[in-house]
Amino acid sequence: MDGLKKTIEAIPTGGTRRVFGTAYHDGSHWWANIAGNLVEARWANPITLTQGGKIVVDLTDNGTGQSSALVVCGYTDQPRPGTGSVLSVGTSTIVVSGDDGSVLTTDRFVGVSYSPGDPVLLLWDATDSPTVVGKIPVVAPPPRPMLPPSPPAPRPATGTARAAAGKTNTWWGPGGWGSYSGSQQGGEQLYSGNYGSGPVTGSWFYGAAFTNLGNRQIAEIRFRLPQRLNIGASGSATVHLYDHTSKYQPGGDVNRTVGPFDVTVTKSQGAHWITLPLSFAPVLKAGGGISIAGDPYVGFDGRLKDPQSGRIEMDWTA
Repeated sequence: MDGLKKTIEAIPTGGTRRVFGTAYHDGSHWWANIAGNLVEARWANPITLTQGGKIVVDLTDNGTGQSSALVVCGYTDQPRPGTGSVLSVGTSTIVVSGDDGSVLTTDRFVGVSYSPGDPVLLLWDATDSPTVVGKIPVVAPPPRPMLPPSPPAPRPATGTARAAAGKTNTWWGPGGWGSYSGSQQGGEQLYSGNYGSGPVTGSWFYGAAFTNLGNRQIAEIRFRLPQRLNIGASGSATVHLYDHTSKYQPGGDVNRTVGPFDVTVTKSQGAHWITLPLSFAPVLKAGGGISIAGDPYVGFDGRLKDPQSGRIEMDWTA
């Protein structure tokens, strides 16, 4: 006991020292036998024990002269084989050659259909004999791989660039931007034509939304024309759409460069998609936008009434 006492005294308060011992059962209780001293211990789960089996014990100084022991696991001096091959089969035992060259005899096995030469899986607990838990299946070698087919020609990269207008507004010569009808006080409604007070034009602005398309080829341009306002001529009206070159609202009216592209819109017609000519693509890719100009007098919802007013989708290939 003196040796164990000195071991415990050498452990600093709160510290732990690992020692080795054996398991001992007195008929009703398991003890950790450390250098001949039977020590009350806690046992890690799961752990399987045999009388005299080798164990690893962590001793901890809990302070105020108290200590505790935890049996963390059993151990062996050499690792045990996990697989083997059946050498012989008796009525109640099987002899196995372990994968480390050891010869093992066990009376514990699952199933009865074992034959010499069978590769088997071994399971160990605290005893010195393994349990044969089953045969290891022999996996057939894979078939010889076929030569891969020639790779297909690479397909061009494709995608769709999408953006809603960041700004909508109407230009009226006498008052400038946002000075006409529903565009006043930041309303951002759009008008085109002349209702007797001079021509007005409407524009959608997209900032730099499409400038990252670079040299990509544009396959289709879709434009969401918003709800037509119930103003102007009755019946259908031909609306004239143009490209303009401004990323953001300029000081004066925009510079329209491509168009007109004419679209017929019935009175009060709801928002709908139209396909724009591909000739609009270069200006849009450079940061331009869309404008309506010229008679007849018409009006449309801007982005505050319809957040998708003037939304553009461009399909591209690279």
